[in-house]
Amino acid sequence: MPKPPKAPAEAPRPSMGESPGVLSKRTNSKKSSWCPKVEIEFDPQCDPQNPKAINYKEIIKAAGEIGETIPKTPLVKSRCCNRFGLQLYYKIETLHRTGSFNERGALNALLSLTPAEQDAGVITASLGNFGMALSYHARKMNVRARIIFPEKTPAMYVDKCKQYGAKVYIDGENFMEARHQAFVMAIDLGSVYINGYDNPSVIAGCGTIGLEILEELPEADVIIVPVGGGALIAGIAEATKHIKPDIQIYGVEPDKCCCFFKAMEKDGIFETEVRQSVAGSLAIPTAGCNSFHTAKPYISKMILVDDDWIMRAILHFAEEEKLVAEGAGATSLSALMAMPNILPELKDKVVVCIMSGSNIDNITFPRCLTRAKAVEGSLIKISFKMMVETRDLEHSCQVKRVLNKLFPDKCEFLEDPFSPIPICSCFPKKQGPPAAIDQSKKVVGKK
Repeated sequence: MPKPPKAPAEAPRPSMGESPGVLSKRTNSKKSSWCPKVEIEFDPQCDPQNPKAINYKEIIKAAGEIGETIPKTPLVKSRCCNRFGLQLYYKIETLHRTGSFNERGALNALLSLTPAEQDAGVITASLGNFGMALSYHARKMNVRARIIFPEKTPAMYVDKCKQYGAKVYIDGENFMEARHQAFVMAIDLGSVYINGYDNPSVIAGCGTIGLEILEELPEADVIIVPVGGGALIAGIAEATKHIKPDIQIYGVEPDKCCCFFKAMEKDGIFETEVRQSVAGSLAIPTAGCNSFHTAKPYISKMILVDDDWIMRAILHFAEEEKLVAEGAGATSLSALMAMPNILPELKDKVVVCIMSGSNIDNITFPRCLTRAKAVEGSLIKISFKMMVETRDLEHSCQVKRVLNKLFPDKCEFLEDPFSPIPICSCFPKKQGPPAAIDQSKKVVGKK
């Protein structure tokens, strides 16, 4: 008997893929170990695995490169040598166009770029001073500059960088976050990232300060340097130790941001905690690898100072030396404010303090002076209450106007002069309930 014909095969139904239960039992594929990992925050000029020590020849070359643009800065003898018990000099780095020593390193770094790198533009993360210096000299060289600032950067720095023609970005709660964003932008735009405290050309530019000091004052025994990321002390140490091996180099850091001190203590760089300090431009969390590698053999002593001592140094510069210094610029002198209780070995020595910058805003400056006077015991803040009896209502209004003018927003008046009919336009009286007005009229009528 013939077999019945087979039913035609059904067309395959569209599949939604394997069920989640099946997929969950599968082993995830592992990435190959040879797959390259992209490191965003990598600067070939500042590689912690291969730090570079800056040499004396690079500093001499930098002096020749920047000498035509950046004039030598004055070395001034202190008016208060007797107070400190030593021969004290200040290397005044505040007379540069942007108010700090950073112009030396910024210009030298720009000059070290190839024509193709200059065409691509430069980018940096900054706490203020280096960003201004890079913006200013980049404009003069027709190089596009982008500056990334953390969110809490004073408006003064932001406005100046814009005036100098740089594109300014505010990104990140702190310097490290701003730095990360700068690297991301450098990759996207093909720009050159310049590290303001560790680039070899920046360090060499800073070293020209040391050359000028010993050229003018060869008898100098000690140089005291403010320290943040380390470029300034590294350059000065390399230059001066090559010329005069027995000179001593002291570094001074705020105790609220002391990455270099801790790097010297642990014999290696690592990220440290940063707290807000009056020396804000020194608030770098990690010392530069090239700066640390260059400066470490030459540093005689590292000193930590409290903000109160820095503010006392700002006050001393203003009152005694007739100079204006920012927090970082006064940090070197702050180490001497407790003489002779600390650093007694400097007695009768020839000492040079680096006054690194003067970019302090008009809000911070008077606060520093006030705090310093209070710390020294020469300022007492008094608040008190007093009762004043006046001749009449007109006299009461007059006294109040005078006090408000002399002490704006400082006086608190517990009671306004009373009158059912406002006769003083400065103090309009609110209408009270009718009963109160009627009663006041009765009282006045009795008189």
